[in-house]
Amino acid sequence: MGRGVEMTGCGKCVRFLMFGANFIIWLASIAILVLGIWTVVDRPYLEQLLGNDMYMTAAYILIATGCIIFFVSFLGCFGALKEVKCMLLMYFIIVLLLFIILLIGGILGYVFRDKAETTVNHAMMSAMKEYEIDSTEPVTKAWDETQQAMKCCAINNQTEWARYNSEFSSSSIQIPKSCCKINDETGKAFECQRAPTSSNSYTDGCFSKATEFVEDHALIIGGVGIAVAVIMVLGLVFSIVLFKLIN
Repeated sequence: MGRGVEMTGCGKCVRFLMFGANFIIWLASIAILVLGIWTVVDRPYLEQLLGNDMYMTAAYILIATGCIIFFVSFLGCFGALKEVKCMLLMYFIIVLLLFIILLIGGILGYVFRDKAETTVNHAMMSAMKEYEIDSTEPVTKAWDETQQAMKCCAINNQTEWARYNSEFSSSSIQIPKSCCKINDETGKAFECQRAPTSSNSYTDGCFSKATEFVEDHALIIGGVGIAVAVIMVLGLVFSIVLFKLIN
């Protein structure tokens, strides 16, 4: 049935090393799940401003991969303790595929981080042109939520709203209401749309803050992906060695 006899010496050592490696992989899978969920729930509105679904897709891939690794690590632990060859072979194949996916994902995370500045700038410029006052369109909601959450206004400075939005330039309104600061005493936003100043509105652009946020997330995703991939190499090595040692 693909199950070997009880091993001693070196075989037992490899078996327990594999069990330990899979326990670490199991813990790593929980970290991947937490990271994926965190990415989904933290600043989801940025996806619209980035102009593509790469940001959220990466998060969903993390969640799916984390779930698979979570269960596969149990397969490795059981196969090691029971010395079942077919389980070890199945474990090796699945982990090898996951290793490749995580390694590629980690590398892409670093590549995307390096290109984040250009990507975010172009996407935000396009999104700004689609902004409409008092609209429920996704782009408008994304801009409003971004400006309020990150306490920023436009891409680099407030004057860009009049230049990029024809509706603003043809009226007395200079900036969206979401650029107005919150009054600490009343808990409501200041009236700053027609006369924005540094005291009643946000003056920092959203580009630098969004870029920093995306770069930080890409760095974390890339780092975790590569780190888990490296740990999974131990599982691959121990599984194939144990497979060979089982009679």
